[in-house]
Amino acid sequence: MIFVFDLDDTVCDTDGYSEKYILNFFKENNYPYTFVSKTARYAEEKFSWDKESALKWYKTFGDEMMKKFPLKENAKEVINGLYESGHTIIFSTARATDWHTDPEGVTLEWLNNVGLKYHKLIIGKSKKEEVCFSEGADVFVDDDLEITARVASYKMNKPIKVFLMNSNFNLDKEKNEKVVRINSFNEMLENI
Repeated sequence: MIFVFDLDDTVCDTDGYSEKYILNFFKENNYPYTFVSKTARYAEEKFSWDKESALKWYKTFGDEMMKKFPLKENAKEVINGLYESGHTIIFSTARATDWHTDPEGVTLEWLNNVGLKYHKLIIGKSKKEEVCFSEGADVFVDDDLEITARVASYKMNKPIKVFLMNSNFNLDKEKNEKVVRINSFNEMLENI
């Protein structure tokens, strides 16, 4: 089988870690910003800063923060187990140079440091339905409800199992009957 995984808030804990990291940075450097929303999708909406300040911060410090994102529980065991069993593992992330200085280099370094096994990394691609189609995906896992809905509705050459990894910002979103919500990689395995 061919598995396509998103990275941020799917394979690694981006939001939880970045909230703590950024707040700590604000405190240590006497920045005037505060935390305002646990359920916002992006960091520029989670804190009391404007988008320009958030972008400047990310361009200066975001890559270092990304290198430290922790894996979600059982992510490594499940993904590496699938790899060792002969399945194809593809990581597809929307990380791009608009918010990061070196998204590919940082992501490759992070993947190596956390020890994830994979066959292919696709960077800067937000139209993941096209990735799933071109790669012939059997399983797709992401944390974005809109993306998972698009993948589930896309005309594929074969059926695809689509999973939405629950997170703070998608729990209050409408359910999609074509997408299976999961809380962990073990739940994904149970539902394949």
